[in-house]
Amino acid sequence: MTLEEIFYVSQSVASVAVVGSLIYLGLQVRYAERSQRGIMQQGRADRTSQNSLMLADPVLARIWQKGMAGDSDLTPLEFTQWMLICRSAFLSGEDSFIQHKTGLLAPSAYESYVAGARFYMAMPGVRAAWKLSRGQFGMEFRDFCDAIVSEMAQAAPRADAHTEWNKLVAKGAPVA
Repeated sequence: MTLEEIFYVSQSVASVAVVGSLIYLGLQVRYAERSQRGIMQQGRADRTSQNSLMLADPVLARIWQKGMAGDSDLTPLEFTQWMLICRSAFLSGEDSFIQHKTGLLAPSAYESYVAGARFYMAMPGVRAAWKLSRGQFGMEFRDFCDAIVSEMAQAAPRADAHTEWNKLVAKGAPVA
């Protein structure tokens, strides 16, 4: 084998190695993207779960209940607590919104967030808290929430969740 033939063989092997490396790199990038999305979803679920557990505290649960209903008998301290609870929820929502916009939150997780936002924005106390807080957030998130608030303000009032829960339990909680 001549030196020239060895050179061509080595170049061919190098070309195959480069193609193999590019395929491997592509697979690694794809895996990293999936992993990143999984981490973001896990963080979102952890944050939401922790906030829900925090609100199970009897004092905060009472304020949550009064605030959601828009009870006018909130004391100044309770009002402050309510607004801070809402700020936490709005910041979490903005984070999900931004993660989705940048492609870090899976479409199914974003759909779940939007469904939750619609559910909570149907409550008069949440809509009022949003109107007081909206200036603290970016324009795109404000527009997004304003659209939901407008949509939910025009929707038929929701039944009391506790009453609905009792009805479902009495019926054996049918799925559909």
